[in-house]
Amino acid sequence: MNLAVQIINSMIKIQENIFPRESQVTFDDVNLAEVHCIDRIGTVECANVTKIANEMTMSRGAISKICKRLRNKGFIESYQRPDNNKEIYYRLTENGQHIFNEHKKLHHQVREEKLALINTYSEHEQSVILCFLNDINRLYDGMSMEDDHEQD
Repeated sequence: MNLAVQIINSMIKIQENIFPRESQVTFDDVNLAEVHCIDRIGTVECANVTKIANEMTMSRGAISKICKRLRNKGFIESYQRPDNNKEIYYRLTENGQHIFNEHKKLHHQVREEKLALINTYSEHEQSVILCFLNDINRLYDGMSMEDDHEQD
């Protein structure tokens, strides 16, 4: 993976750390956490609460609540596989697929805009930027882990 793409990934992670997941509405009556949950359901094979929670680094309880809201809004549906009637899985409805596709388009557009900016820097400058952004992410990751320990 080249430096510019790594910088983009790091910037996205910083953005997700700075802006609380639940406070931003990105689509009609769907907040950012719900959009990201839709994204995970659309990309993870046999998406269940545990897999989605691991992907989003959120608790299973929080994901269950988000999935319940998404089901009530008609963006996802639950199902069970014939070989495992205990586990509940999720898939996107047509409306959920629409949000999934629009979210992908938005991410692609933002990524291209940021990539154009970053490519104005030399490879050495990009390397320094990446180092800095990784340090910021480590700082936020450390804060997140401290927050988890305080809740125990």
